[in-house]
Amino acid sequence: MHSDRCATLTQPKSTDRVSRKAGLDDSPGSTNVVLNKTAVMSATVNQPDRQQTVVTAKGPSLAVLSLNRGLQAVLVSEEASVIGRTVAQIVRGDGWQEAKASAVMVEAVIGWLGRDVVTPVGFYANGTGPVEALAKVGSYYITGRGVDHEGDLIIHCCERHRGARFSQSRTEELDLSVPNSRFTMGTPLAQRAADRLAVLLAEELDPEIARVVLGA
Repeated sequence: MHSDRCATLTQPKSTDRVSRKAGLDDSPGSTNVVLNKTAVMSATVNQPDRQQTVVTAKGPSLAVLSLNRGLQAVLVSEEASVIGRTVAQIVRGDGWQEAKASAVMVEAVIGWLGRDVVTPVGFYANGTGPVEALAKVGSYYITGRGVDHEGDLIIHCCERHRGARFSQSRTEELDLSVPNSRFTMGTPLAQRAADRLAVLLAEELDPEIARVVLGA
């Protein structure tokens, strides 16, 4: 009897019991793990001093992104690039990203979407200009680089025009009929280029759908 009592007293503790207490050997579906997870979640939720505010960044819709990709594809196509280079008077690139061709680009967008929904806008760098023409449609602007939201436009224009400061730059409505040495506009070549680009845009991108997507 004495030996049995000694055996009982000297029996080593079960490693299984220790492991379960630490929560190491339990399977994912065990009661202990569920309780531990519940306790942790409860402790996290019940801390009003550490509440986190989740801010969701709002970007362009999928429809706008798709339209932007389609527009860029047209601008870099072989025929459009040749037209753009001719208008911009450059050798390489697609031409439509050059300020010199921007007014022709705006006229092409007017021919594509309609004069009733497109507002020609000029970008004034550091208060002088306009140094670039833009096509405003709803809350978006169409340029030789694609579709820009009004909230990002000034930033991107300042990046394109070196030396332009955000705080001193602005946009204003633009009369395309007024001569501007920075633009290639008012010539038969420019008008033919705008008309042809408008046709290319309409062939690839349905104007009615584009108007809806841009909120016109």
